[in-house]
Amino acid sequence: MLVVSAHLDDAVLSWGGTIAGLTRRGVRVVVLTVFAGQGGDPLPPYAEQYHSWWRASGTAAGTAAAGMRLRREEDARACAVLAAEPAHLDLIEALYRRRSDGSPRCAAGDDLFSAPEPDDLALVRAVAGVLAGWVAELAPGEVHAPAAVGGHLDHVLTARACAAALRGGPPVRWYEDLPYALEPPEPGTPAAGLGPAAASPLTGGDWRRKVEAAAAYRSQHPMLWDDDWPDRLLAHAREAGGGTPAERHWAALPSPNGDH
Repeated sequence: MLVVSAHLDDAVLSWGGTIAGLTRRGVRVVVLTVFAGQGGDPLPPYAEQYHSWWRASGTAAGTAAAGMRLRREEDARACAVLAAEPAHLDLIEALYRRRSDGSPRCAAGDDLFSAPEPDDLALVRAVAGVLAGWVAELAPGEVHAPAAVGGHLDHVLTARACAAALRGGPPVRWYEDLPYALEPPEPGTPAAGLGPAAASPLTGGDWRRKVEAAAAYRSQHPMLWDDDWPDRLLAHAREAGGGTPAERHWAALPSPNGDH
Protein backbone atom coordinates (compact mmCIF):
# COMPACT_ATOMS: atom_id res chain seq x y z
CA MET A 1 0.00 0.00 0.00
CA LEU A 2 1.06 3.57 -0.65
CA VAL A 3 -0.19 6.11 1.90
CA VAL A 4 0.21 9.72 0.79
CA SER A 5 0.57 12.36 3.49
CA ALA A 6 0.59 16.12 2.98
CA HIS A 7 2.82 16.82 6.01
CA LEU A 8 5.03 14.96 8.43
CA ASP A 9 2.32 13.71 10.82
CA ASP A 10 -0.90 13.77 8.79
CA ALA A 11 -1.02 10.12 7.75
CA VAL A 12 -0.28 8.83 11.25
CA LEU A 13 -2.72 11.16 13.03
CA SER A 14 -5.45 10.46 10.50
CA TRP A 15 -4.88 6.88 9.36
CA GLY A 16 -2.33 5.37 11.77
CA GLY A 17 -4.63 2.67 13.11
CA THR A 18 -5.36 1.38 9.60
CA ILE A 19 -1.65 1.45 8.78
CA ALA A 20 -0.95 -0.54 11.96
CA GLY A 21 -3.56 -3.13 10.97
CA LEU A 22 -2.13 -3.49 7.48
CA THR A 23 1.45 -4.03 8.61
CA ARG A 24 0.30 -6.41 11.35
CA ARG A 25 -1.18 -8.55 8.58
CA GLY A 26 2.09 -8.49 6.65
CA VAL A 27 1.26 -5.77 4.10
CA ARG A 28 4.13 -3.51 3.06
CA VAL A 29 3.12 0.12 3.66
CA VAL A 30 5.08 3.11 2.35
CA VAL A 31 4.12 6.48 3.87
CA LEU A 32 5.07 9.18 1.37
CA THR A 33 5.07 12.75 2.71
CA VAL A 34 4.74 15.38 -0.01
CA PHE A 35 5.68 18.62 1.77
CA ALA A 36 8.77 17.53 3.68
CA GLY A 37 11.30 19.88 2.08
CA GLN A 38 13.44 22.46 3.79
CA GLY A 39 12.23 26.05 3.55
CA GLY A 40 14.72 28.85 3.09
CA ASP A 41 16.03 31.19 5.75
CA PRO A 42 15.25 33.82 6.88
CA LEU A 43 11.93 32.36 7.90
CA PRO A 44 8.74 34.14 6.79
CA PRO A 45 7.24 35.99 9.81
CA TYR A 46 4.38 33.54 10.38
CA ALA A 47 6.76 30.59 10.15
CA GLU A 48 8.99 32.30 12.72
CA GLN A 49 5.98 32.45 15.04
CA TYR A 50 5.58 28.67 14.70
CA HIS A 51 9.24 28.17 15.52
CA SER A 52 8.89 30.39 18.60
CA TRP A 53 6.19 28.01 19.85
CA TRP A 54 8.54 25.09 19.32
CA ARG A 55 11.27 26.81 21.32
CA ALA A 56 8.81 27.66 24.10
CA SER A 57 7.88 23.98 24.36
CA GLY A 58 11.54 22.99 24.71
CA THR A 59 11.99 21.90 21.10
CA ALA A 60 15.04 23.41 19.40
CA ALA A 61 14.03 24.49 15.89
CA GLY A 62 15.64 27.85 15.27
CA THR A 63 16.05 27.50 11.50
CA ALA A 64 14.02 25.98 8.70
CA ALA A 65 16.70 23.33 8.24
CA ALA A 66 16.67 22.40 11.93
CA GLY A 67 12.89 22.27 12.01
CA MET A 68 12.57 19.97 9.02
CA ARG A 69 15.40 17.73 10.20
CA LEU A 70 13.65 17.37 13.56
CA ARG A 71 10.29 16.63 11.94
CA ARG A 72 11.74 14.01 9.60
CA GLU A 73 13.32 12.28 12.60
CA GLU A 74 9.95 12.32 14.38
CA ASP A 75 8.28 10.83 11.31
CA ALA A 76 10.86 8.06 11.11
CA ARG A 77 10.20 7.14 14.76
CA ALA A 78 6.42 7.23 14.25
CA CYS A 79 6.57 5.03 11.16
CA ALA A 80 8.85 2.59 12.98
CA VAL A 81 6.15 2.13 15.63
CA LEU A 82 3.70 1.24 12.85
CA ALA A 83 6.26 -0.92 10.97
CA ALA A 84 5.76 1.34 7.92
CA GLU A 85 8.42 2.75 5.59
CA PRO A 86 8.75 6.55 5.55
CA ALA A 87 9.60 8.41 2.34
CA HIS A 88 9.97 12.18 2.05
CA LEU A 89 9.72 14.52 -0.92
CA ASP A 90 11.62 17.81 -0.91
CA LEU A 91 8.68 20.10 -1.68
CA ILE A 92 8.15 23.02 0.71
CA GLU A 93 4.97 23.35 2.76
CA ALA A 94 2.82 26.48 2.62
CA LEU A 95 4.13 27.79 5.94
CA TYR A 96 7.56 28.35 4.34
CA ARG A 97 6.66 28.95 0.71
CA ARG A 98 7.03 32.28 -1.03
CA ARG A 99 5.20 33.50 -4.10
CA SER A 100 7.06 34.16 -7.33
CA ASP A 101 7.32 37.83 -6.27
CA GLY A 102 9.06 36.81 -3.02
CA SER A 103 6.19 37.55 -0.63
CA PRO A 104 5.26 34.89 1.97
CA ARG A 105 2.46 32.59 0.80
CA CYS A 106 1.08 32.53 4.34
CA ALA A 107 1.27 35.75 6.32
CA ALA A 108 -1.31 34.63 8.91
CA GLY A 109 -3.10 31.51 10.06
CA ASP A 110 -6.10 32.03 7.79
CA ASP A 111 -3.82 31.86 4.74
CA LEU A 112 -3.19 28.19 5.49
CA PHE A 113 -6.85 27.61 4.61
CA SER A 114 -7.10 29.99 1.66
CA ALA A 115 -8.00 29.16 -1.93
CA PRO A 116 -5.17 27.93 -4.20
CA GLU A 117 -3.36 30.62 -6.16
CA PRO A 118 -1.69 30.23 -9.59
CA ASP A 119 1.64 29.24 -8.00
CA ASP A 120 -0.18 26.61 -5.95
CA LEU A 121 -1.87 25.14 -9.01
CA ALA A 122 1.50 24.84 -10.75
CA LEU A 123 2.64 22.92 -7.67
CA VAL A 124 -0.29 20.51 -8.07
CA ARG A 125 0.94 19.58 -11.53
CA ALA A 126 4.48 19.02 -10.22
CA VAL A 127 3.27 16.87 -7.32
CA ALA A 128 1.05 14.81 -9.62
CA GLY A 129 4.03 14.04 -11.84
CA VAL A 130 6.15 12.90 -8.90
CA LEU A 131 3.34 10.79 -7.46
CA ALA A 132 2.79 9.09 -10.80
CA GLY A 133 6.43 8.07 -10.74
CA TRP A 134 6.12 6.59 -7.25
CA VAL A 135 3.01 4.65 -8.23
CA ALA A 136 4.77 3.28 -11.32
CA GLU A 137 7.77 2.19 -9.23
CA LEU A 138 5.91 0.69 -6.26
CA ALA A 139 2.89 -0.70 -8.17
CA PRO A 140 0.73 -0.58 -5.01
CA GLY A 141 -2.45 -2.59 -4.80
CA GLU A 142 -4.17 0.44 -3.31
CA VAL A 143 -3.37 4.07 -2.53
CA HIS A 144 -4.62 5.94 0.52
CA ALA A 145 -4.72 9.75 0.25
CA PRO A 146 -6.05 12.72 2.24
CA ALA A 147 -9.60 13.84 1.52
CA ALA A 148 -8.69 17.44 2.47
CA VAL A 149 -11.28 17.60 5.25
CA GLY A 150 -10.92 21.04 6.82
CA GLY A 151 -9.58 22.69 3.69
CA HIS A 152 -5.91 23.11 4.66
CA LEU A 153 -4.19 24.43 1.54
CA ASP A 154 -1.49 21.73 1.39
CA HIS A 155 -4.07 18.99 1.94
CA VAL A 156 -6.20 20.39 -0.89
CA LEU A 157 -3.17 20.50 -3.20
CA THR A 158 -2.17 16.95 -2.24
CA ALA A 159 -5.70 15.62 -2.81
CA ARG A 160 -5.89 17.29 -6.22
CA ALA A 161 -2.47 15.94 -7.19
CA CYS A 162 -3.44 12.42 -6.11
CA ALA A 163 -6.69 12.62 -8.07
CA ALA A 164 -4.78 13.64 -11.19
CA ALA A 165 -1.94 11.13 -10.78
CA LEU A 166 -4.17 8.16 -9.92
CA ARG A 167 -6.85 8.58 -12.57
CA GLY A 168 -7.19 5.17 -14.17
CA GLY A 169 -4.69 3.68 -11.71
CA PRO A 170 -5.01 1.58 -8.54
CA PRO A 171 -8.01 1.92 -6.23
CA VAL A 172 -7.91 4.91 -3.86
CA ARG A 173 -9.25 5.38 -0.36
CA TRP A 174 -9.55 9.02 0.74
CA TYR A 175 -8.98 9.20 4.49
CA GLU A 176 -10.38 11.76 6.91
CA ASP A 177 -7.88 14.46 7.89
CA LEU A 178 -7.14 14.90 11.59
CA PRO A 179 -7.08 17.06 13.65
CA TYR A 180 -9.16 19.19 11.24
CA ALA A 181 -12.03 16.70 11.20
CA LEU A 182 -12.53 17.30 14.93
CA GLU A 183 -14.29 20.54 13.96
CA PRO A 184 -17.59 20.63 12.01
CA PRO A 185 -16.99 21.29 8.30
CA GLU A 186 -17.80 24.76 7.01
CA PRO A 187 -19.95 25.18 3.87
CA GLY A 188 -17.82 25.32 0.73
CA THR A 189 -14.95 23.23 2.12
CA PRO A 190 -14.15 19.81 0.61
CA ALA A 191 -15.65 17.92 3.56
CA ALA A 192 -19.03 19.46 2.90
CA GLY A 193 -19.39 17.53 -0.37
CA LEU A 194 -17.84 14.18 0.51
CA GLY A 195 -21.07 12.45 1.45
CA PRO A 196 -21.44 9.45 3.80
CA ALA A 197 -18.17 7.92 4.96
CA ALA A 198 -17.15 4.31 5.45
CA ALA A 199 -15.44 3.34 8.69
CA SER A 200 -12.49 0.99 9.13
CA PRO A 201 -12.75 -0.60 12.63
CA LEU A 202 -9.54 -0.89 14.64
CA THR A 203 -8.38 -3.45 17.17
CA GLY A 204 -7.27 -2.29 20.59
CA GLY A 205 -3.66 -3.11 19.70
CA ASP A 206 -3.78 -1.14 16.46
CA TRP A 207 -5.28 1.84 18.28
CA ARG A 208 -2.52 1.76 20.92
CA ARG A 209 0.15 1.68 18.20
CA LYS A 210 -1.48 4.68 16.52
CA VAL A 211 -1.40 6.71 19.74
CA GLU A 212 2.21 5.70 20.43
CA ALA A 213 3.18 6.72 16.90
CA ALA A 214 1.29 10.03 17.14
CA ALA A 215 3.15 10.84 20.35
CA ALA A 216 6.40 10.87 18.37
CA TYR A 217 5.44 14.19 16.72
CA ARG A 218 6.37 16.12 19.83
CA SER A 219 7.23 19.33 18.01
CA GLN A 220 3.70 19.65 16.62
CA HIS A 221 1.70 19.09 19.78
CA PRO A 222 1.83 22.71 21.07
CA MET A 223 0.25 23.93 17.81
CA LEU A 224 -2.33 21.17 17.41
CA TRP A 225 -3.85 20.46 20.81
CA ASP A 226 -3.69 20.29 24.58
CA ASP A 227 -2.41 17.38 26.67
CA ASP A 228 -5.80 15.63 26.37
CA TRP A 229 -5.21 14.84 22.67
CA PRO A 230 -5.30 11.02 23.09
CA ASP A 231 -8.74 11.30 24.69
CA ARG A 232 -10.00 13.62 21.92
CA LEU A 233 -8.72 11.25 19.24
CA LEU A 234 -10.33 8.27 20.96
CA ALA A 235 -13.68 10.01 21.39
CA HIS A 236 -13.71 10.92 17.69
CA ALA A 237 -12.71 7.39 16.66
CA ARG A 238 -15.45 5.86 18.80
CA GLU A 239 -18.01 8.24 17.30
CA ALA A 240 -16.87 7.21 13.81
CA GLY A 241 -17.15 3.52 14.67
CA GLY A 242 -20.38 3.59 16.66
CA GLY A 243 -18.61 2.83 19.93
CA THR A 244 -15.65 0.89 18.54
CA PRO A 245 -12.61 2.95 17.44
CA ALA A 246 -12.54 3.39 13.67
CA GLU A 247 -11.10 5.65 10.99
CA ARG A 248 -13.25 7.25 8.30
CA HIS A 249 -12.63 7.19 4.57
CA TRP A 250 -14.36 7.70 1.23
CA ALA A 251 -14.19 5.77 -2.03
CA ALA A 252 -14.40 8.88 -4.22
CA LEU A 253 -13.24 12.48 -3.98
CA PRO A 254 -15.67 15.10 -5.30
CA SER A 255 -14.58 17.76 -7.75
CA PRO A 256 -13.17 20.91 -6.09
CA ASN A 257 -15.98 23.17 -4.92
CA GLY A 258 -16.37 26.50 -3.20
CA ASP A 259 -13.11 28.26 -2.45
CA HIS A 260 -11.12 25.06 -2.66
